[in-house]
Amino acid sequence: MFSFNYSLLQLMILVPIASSFQPSCIFRHCRSSFISTRHGLSSPLNGCTTSFTALWSSSPPRQIQVGDEVMVVDEDGVEHIAAVIEQKRGGWYTLRSERDSSWMKRRGSQLERKEVSRPINGGSFPDTRGIESAGNAEPSEGSARIVNLDSILQSMQQENSTRVIHDGGQFSATTNQTISLENLHQLMSCHSQYDRWVIFSDLHVMPSTLSTCLQVLDTVHRTAVQFDAGIIFLGDFWHHRGFVRVDCLNAVLQAMVTWEVPSIMIPGNHDQIDFRGLEHALTPLSNAYRIYPPSKVDESIPRKQYAGPFIISHPTKFLNALFCPHIRDKEIMKSILSSNETASSSALFVHADVKGASMNDMIPSRHGLSASIFPAKKSVYSGHFHKPHVIHVGKKSSSYTSIRYVGSPYQTSFSESGQVKSLLLLDSKRDWQCIKEIPIDIGPRFFRVSSLHRFLDYNIADLRKGDKVAVTINQQELEAMRIFAENGHAATGNKSPFNFKLEEFRQAGISVELRDLQSQQKGDGAFQAGISSSEGVEKPDLECLSPKTTFSTYLENEVNRSELGATTARRLLEYGEVLLGEANDVDTNKDGTSQSVNPPTDLDIESVSVLGFGSFREEIVFPLRNRGVLLLKGKNKDDIGSDSNGVGKSTLAMASLWALTGSLDPRPTQDGKVADVVNDSSRVAEVTLRGSINTDQFIVKRTKSMTGRDSSLTFVLNGKVLTQQSIQGTQELIDKHFSTRSLMRTIFQGQHSIGGLLESTDSKLKEELSSLVSLDIWQKAASLARLKQRELLRKVAELEGMLLIRGKDKLREQEKTLLAKEEMVRRDEILKNELQFLLQKEQSLPGDLVPSDIETAMVSVQTQLNECESEIDHLEEEASMSKNSSNDEIDTLRSKLNEKLKIHNNATSNLHACQRKHEIALMELHSAESRLSHLQSKWNVSTSVNGDSSSFSSPKRCHTCGQPIVSTVVQEHVRDNIFAALSTAKREKDKAAENVSFVAPALAAAKVEVDSVNLEIQSYMKQLRTVEEKRSLRSDGLLQKIKDARKMQSKLSNEFAILARKAKEVSEFDLLISRMQTQLNGSKEALKASVAAHERCCNDLAAIESNIEELRRQREASADLANLNSLLADAFGPKGVQAFVLRNIVQSLQYCSQTFLNELSDGSLQLRMQVGSNDSIIKQATVRNPDGSWRVRPLSSLSGGQWRRCSLSLSLGFIDLASKRGRMRSSLLVLDEPLTHLDSAGRKSVGKLLRKMLGRDCENGKPGIGSIGLSTILVILQEIAAEEIEDCFDQTDEVIKLGGESFVILDENHAE
Repeated sequence: MFSFNYSLLQLMILVPIASSFQPSCIFRHCRSSFISTRHGLSSPLNGCTTSFTALWSSSPPRQIQVGDEVMVVDEDGVEHIAAVIEQKRGGWYTLRSERDSSWMKRRGSQLERKEVSRPINGGSFPDTRGIESAGNAEPSEGSARIVNLDSILQSMQQENSTRVIHDGGQFSATTNQTISLENLHQLMSCHSQYDRWVIFSDLHVMPSTLSTCLQVLDTVHRTAVQFDAGIIFLGDFWHHRGFVRVDCLNAVLQAMVTWEVPSIMIPGNHDQIDFRGLEHALTPLSNAYRIYPPSKVDESIPRKQYAGPFIISHPTKFLNALFCPHIRDKEIMKSILSSNETASSSALFVHADVKGASMNDMIPSRHGLSASIFPAKKSVYSGHFHKPHVIHVGKKSSSYTSIRYVGSPYQTSFSESGQVKSLLLLDSKRDWQCIKEIPIDIGPRFFRVSSLHRFLDYNIADLRKGDKVAVTINQQELEAMRIFAENGHAATGNKSPFNFKLEEFRQAGISVELRDLQSQQKGDGAFQAGISSSEGVEKPDLECLSPKTTFSTYLENEVNRSELGATTARRLLEYGEVLLGEANDVDTNKDGTSQSVNPPTDLDIESVSVLGFGSFREEIVFPLRNRGVLLLKGKNKDDIGSDSNGVGKSTLAMASLWALTGSLDPRPTQDGKVADVVNDSSRVAEVTLRGSINTDQFIVKRTKSMTGRDSSLTFVLNGKVLTQQSIQGTQELIDKHFSTRSLMRTIFQGQHSIGGLLESTDSKLKEELSSLVSLDIWQKAASLARLKQRELLRKVAELEGMLLIRGKDKLREQEKTLLAKEEMVRRDEILKNELQFLLQKEQSLPGDLVPSDIETAMVSVQTQLNECESEIDHLEEEASMSKNSSNDEIDTLRSKLNEKLKIHNNATSNLHACQRKHEIALMELHSAESRLSHLQSKWNVSTSVNGDSSSFSSPKRCHTCGQPIVSTVVQEHVRDNIFAALSTAKREKDKAAENVSFVAPALAAAKVEVDSVNLEIQSYMKQLRTVEEKRSLRSDGLLQKIKDARKMQSKLSNEFAILARKAKEVSEFDLLISRMQTQLNGSKEALKASVAAHERCCNDLAAIESNIEELRRQREASADLANLNSLLADAFGPKGVQAFVLRNIVQSLQYCSQTFLNELSDGSLQLRMQVGSNDSIIKQATVRNPDGSWRVRPLSSLSGGQWRRCSLSLSLGFIDLASKRGRMRSSLLVLDEPLTHLDSAGRKSVGKLLRKMLGRDCENGKPGIGSIGLSTILVILQEIAAEEIEDCFDQTDEVIKLGGESFVILDENHAE
């Protein structure tokens, strides 16, 4: 177990480098795929040379190749589809799904090689056998193994030895340095000595948040030191995936180098690089700082430094808790959560997406892990989602589970607005329970403001530098506020309160983001130029034409200008009419003309009553119907320095506007948020407006209290109360009925807004004009055309894809057709060959092979064979009988012969015995003679010596050794011996001669006996031969007959065999013909099937080609329609018919304005307007010279009186045009100080014009100028200016301010 722990630790943890490193030196290894770092530094403090790494890491995976089985990940990373790589081109892979064999194309980043998953081995560790080095050690792909460091640490603590081991001896890191057991033990126990831990998550370091993240890191460390705790981080340290910026990394390393407490970090999805998550961006932090573990012994004992960060890249049990980095594979995550290690852990630290968790304040997660798979009764802490919250699962105590999202330590976006961030302090000795929440308020905060007025009321003291505020505004309210300020009505002077507040925020370092309450209408302020002024001649009003006729007129104009071809124009008109019909969702008049943007409004104001409103404390009823040209003047009896200013003239005149819009500014705003209108002595301001709209009687009553609680808005129409539950709802209803957007230009002309049109910017003027022209139909048609264009382009893209697919189908079908054709040709060739072979076989059959003849011949031959066999049997029987009769005689002779043969054998044997005896005697005689002759020749003795030894002399030398014989005795002795030997030899010779003589007679008698027997035998044999010859003659005759019969039988058998072979050939030929006929029929069927298959392939190919042709036609038609809709979108767009309509409205406005300008300038001044080439509306003035010619002058060079004449005539022309177009026809017109800058003649001209503007001139009864149809023109003037034109006024009312409140003295003729 001891060595096993070390081999396991070799795969996971190496002691970190010393504290003398530089932050930049570690960045080179942030993407290292090895377990250990690539370098080690020797610490000057303790001489410990070690290296560090994360728990697990992985070398880059093998590149995916064709034929690999992969898993295709969908967009949300949830569903995995098994597929096989069929083709690779560039970064795209063509895949075939294993589920339904469908084809798909995916990027390599969406693919993961398919691996076989293995279940968790409870309590087991990675097998380290066969691993050569720590650098290439990694868990198997697809596995879900859990490293149990608690078990390892416990085993190491049981060891007291400090041996150095590696494969039984030493453990070596990549620096070739050895690490002792003591160092490894203290490395793991260093973190385990801390009981308390500060936990945070989702830091998301990037350049834009770097300063905030550094503050967070400092706060986290100070908090950990304060509570004597370690630090746990739960993922997403970096924001950008796949890389780490050097500046951010160096700053983080510089901030962490001073840390003094250990940390445990797991990578989140933003930190991970590959699908398995084993390669991640936390690796460079593994050497960020070093720490001294808390000393448990004497302080005098020197302590070593160890790595502070503990990077866990693989599911690991440590400190009785399971630390699990982000894992995308749900099945692996489920197996981890159901493992024995998880069951035995007190807490879980994960970075996971759990279904039902709050992604932000509005949207829950729907595709994460089910909370039910987490173990019950355990503390679960997770990173990933930025909102701190807890998920509760299960009602029973046995199944209750709570998953706590730590949340980000600072607000990262507006989606986290209002979220309170905190750090969690956990106690590992109390089952990792949270013992304290530590609030943290760092970095910019995000705030949402729902309205413009809330923004104006916002207290900047509640914000700090760097905060970000998103303000949702209504552009109309904003523009109204700016105009109100430009007119000098705002408390902030000429600067809009919004701009003033915005500048205040930005000076305080607070970022403000503006967001529209609703989308801006497309095309506003984007108009086309191209016509000249009308010189006072009004052209036909396009508003009187239907949209289709207007569009036709526009296209005709474009054709005349050579901007469009006639054919294109006809097509645009044809399809444009269809689009206009679809877009025309508003009602049309009976004559076919289009309705306006706002409904026609005929407003007849009867009276307005005020109570507690402005300076009017008591109720004042101010009549406004049929009062002609009404002068409203004032007298201030409270202020000695002022005659008429500040008495409330404008307040009274604009009270009707406030009742309708809630604002004294000409532009509509929300209820009383711009100015305080409540009288100082009253609690509630109340304004009631009475009159009729489109002949329907109405009452509008608005109240506003100081606190805002008693504010109300009442709307009664034709006796029916239309008041809604909210002021906003009632206001929307009033806006709809009264077209309040048009009131600012058609009824209420403030002293600063009279010149608003003339001095307005191009965009503002276009915005004003857009209220007079019906552009909705064109905007809707343009949007519809763009929508159709997008749909058609999508369809074109789909058709392109279908064409690509069908093209591949066509290629495959062509291949199939070619193969079918080849098969058909092959089958046809086979059929031809078989027919030819059959014909050859039929021709090769001999003509004599007639089955009937062969059968007759076989019967005949069979009969002859039977006869021949009978004859052979008879002859064989006769031969047998003859043979039996001869055998008796032969047997008798043979018996006698045998007896004689026996006798002959005995005689022969006797003869042979005698011969052998005779031969032996001869041999003995010869041998004795030879010995005697040898002795005689040896001793040189004559054979004639007869037994007397004295007859020969003894030899002189020894016959054996050749030595001379000297002694006489010896010589005598030798002579006696020789003589004895000679005598013996002679006797033996004689005896042998006697034996020969004795045997010779017996031999002769035996020979005689043998010869006699031989004669008898020959006699018997002669007789026997004679008998046998006789029998043989008889037998040969019979055998010859039998032989002849057998020859005949053989011949007949051969004939029968030939006939049988011929019959067999006929039978085999018939069978072959039958088989060939069957095969031929099969070939015909196969040919028929191949022809049918070829025809089907041809038909399918033709269908595919037809389909491709149809798809091409559809694509071309769709592309043509898309192009046509693009042209229609442009034609309906701001630079098309909208600009054409705008040119018409500008021309009409010029005509109406010039009518009034002629009255005001006595024909000496003209105002020309046209749309320029840069889409801007050009305004120019022409002045008549003394000689009658006209001189063009820019507006800036006009005198004050000329400017006032032009601005007043333009405003009145706008009112007249609005009345003509049915936008607003009002019985009331309010002019506040219209005589400013005018001389006496100019003021009189205005007075005369006002008289003419009434519905009927009061003096002579002639029709008035224009078509406004006024019954009351309320003019606010100072006393001196009013005296000059007092004859122009029908009535005069006076507002008097006395004692701090105002009241009205009506003209005595007002009742008339």
